[in-house]
Amino acid sequence: MPVKRLGVASPAAYTNAFTELAEADVACVASVIVANKGAVELNATIYVEPVESPGNPSNYVYIVNSLVVGVGQSFETFRFAMTVGDKIWVAASTANASFSATVAYESSGRSNIIYQSTQPGTPQVGDIWVDSDDDTVNVYTGAGFATVATVAPTGPTGPTGGAGPTGPTGATGPTGSGIALLGSYATIELLEADNATGNPGDAYIVSPNVYIWDDQNSAWVNSGPFVGPTGPTGSTGPSVTGPTGATGPLGPTGPEGGPTGPTGAEGATGPTGATGAAGATGPTGPSGAASTVTGPTGDTGPTGPAVTGPTGATGPTGAQGLWDTAQVIETKSDTYTLVLADAGKLIRCTKGTSMSIIVPLNSAEAYSVGQRIDIMQYGAGQVTISGDTGVTVRATPTNKLRATYSTASIIKIATDEWVLAGDLALT
Repeated sequence: MPVKRLGVASPAAYTNAFTELAEADVACVASVIVANKGAVELNATIYVEPVESPGNPSNYVYIVNSLVVGVGQSFETFRFAMTVGDKIWVAASTANASFSATVAYESSGRSNIIYQSTQPGTPQVGDIWVDSDDDTVNVYTGAGFATVATVAPTGPTGPTGGAGPTGPTGATGPTGSGIALLGSYATIELLEADNATGNPGDAYIVSPNVYIWDDQNSAWVNSGPFVGPTGPTGSTGPSVTGPTGATGPLGPTGPEGGPTGPTGAEGATGPTGATGAAGATGPTGPSGAASTVTGPTGDTGPTGPAVTGPTGATGPTGAQGLWDTAQVIETKSDTYTLVLADAGKLIRCTKGTSMSIIVPLNSAEAYSVGQRIDIMQYGAGQVTISGDTGVTVRATPTNKLRATYSTASIIKIATDEWVLAGDLALT
């Protein structure tokens, strides 16, 4: 399966407009590589605009949205299918992003079938268009679409017509020619080397087969074994006995003597020899085991006083959290500083122009680490979430909600440090 680059782009930093990276000219499987050439991290967004619904954002297929690409890093998307006319659009938060689209496609046996009422705008040779208005099947030949069939329902069979009159008998055709056996060759290669062409009926034997010249296909064709009729059985020859052969040489001498006899009985034991000299003294044996007798136990010392400190009081048990408990929704129509009672709530911001949600110092509102607050932009005004002096709010790519109905959560992770995550604006 061949692979090709469909398009490359290094767009300017995103300013409410995406850049077209490529348009599919074949049915294929594509992937996009984005690389960060700059000195700061960037956010990249990639989506596909289907050919069936151009300019309709509700049908865009997002491959990545606000993907963070670190300094010097690159990222390749998963592979996704594209049809002819689909477009890939890209954007990045800086001008240092490089995008490249690569596709794999079928080079032969291509079949792109389109069912619609209008003729496709960018066809290729072999594309099939089924007209949804009249059910005709059309094939693109390079010069245009040619109608080759129809898939419309077949109407009822009409009545059978009467038999027509018998036509006149045609003239007798010429007598066919036989074959002319011109010789023989050991192999077909030798035949073809000497006779690149032939005349109708020319034939040669390439044992055991006969090859006849086929003038229509301009080739020597194997027509099977060349076998003549079986001849009559010959008469029986005379019975002739040959002369007696000479005497053969003398055979080798046979083995000498019979088998070996049985072994005789064992003789008597001889007298005992003199005692030998005393051997050297052996090494000293190992020491005996340690004594198992335990000495007397000394007197037990006096027991010290037992002092146990008082047990502290048990704290109260917290309420059991439930997933089915409804979240409290607090509506704010202007800039607002969070208070401790907002923990766990959804702050709905309804202002028509820009407003802010401010996170206070721990010394003012002592939230516990891990507590969170949800924030929704319900009005047209963009909402910015920022910390009071001395408070750090960590967010990427920005600390602003992206659009109406965008929602994010802010979570306390240290004394005066919070993290913001959710549907945030690129810039």
